[in-house]
Amino acid sequence: MSSNPKVNMSIQAAKKVNGLADPTKPFSSFMKYNKNDLDMTMQFIKAPAMNTFLKAKVFSMVKDNMMETYKKCPWGWNGKDKRAELFHKDSRYILVRHSSNNSIAAFVHFRFDIENLIEVLYLYEIQIDKDVRGKGLGRYFMSLLETIAFHYKMKRIVLTVLKSEEDVVKFYFSLQYEIESYFPEDAFYYILSKKKKTLELVKNK
Repeated sequence: MSSNPKVNMSIQAAKKVNGLADPTKPFSSFMKYNKNDLDMTMQFIKAPAMNTFLKAKVFSMVKDNMMETYKKCPWGWNGKDKRAELFHKDSRYILVRHSSNNSIAAFVHFRFDIENLIEVLYLYEIQIDKDVRGKGLGRYFMSLLETIAFHYKMKRIVLTVLKSEEDVVKFYFSLQYEIESYFPEDAFYYILSKKKKTLELVKNK
């Protein structure tokens, strides 16, 4: 534990939410996406509860979508390190499945954590299959995450995005994410955050 009482309170706040069996439960009526010719259901799962097949699918999506991008930046691609990050004991997921066949079309990977001495929801990944992109899923994910984060009184939503991913950067800026003050200016990535909810979470019919 820290000698700083405020940091200890933040640690306890993140720990409390991490202990919940399903932090999406208060928003169960929003755990579906029926819009723009998509019929999707959403499922919350903790990384330790994932079976081998599910882990393989998640890793495959990240590898297919991101490996070449990682190779072009100083991080490089390291499958072992990526698996450790994806399946850390505190990793939380929202899986998006096609209602017709239950196959996974997208997922969100996040954690309730401490960043810069405060409790945050840290967004690690949004991965969406190519055939369902451009249909509003990304924005819906962000509105759902905002609702979850601030419902549990997290101080921020925080994420890291590569500067080279210009369209992704523009997407987050359009949602009013801002560059964090502790972000190293000469880095090849941005640390972005948002301090308050601005996106309305709207039920899909």
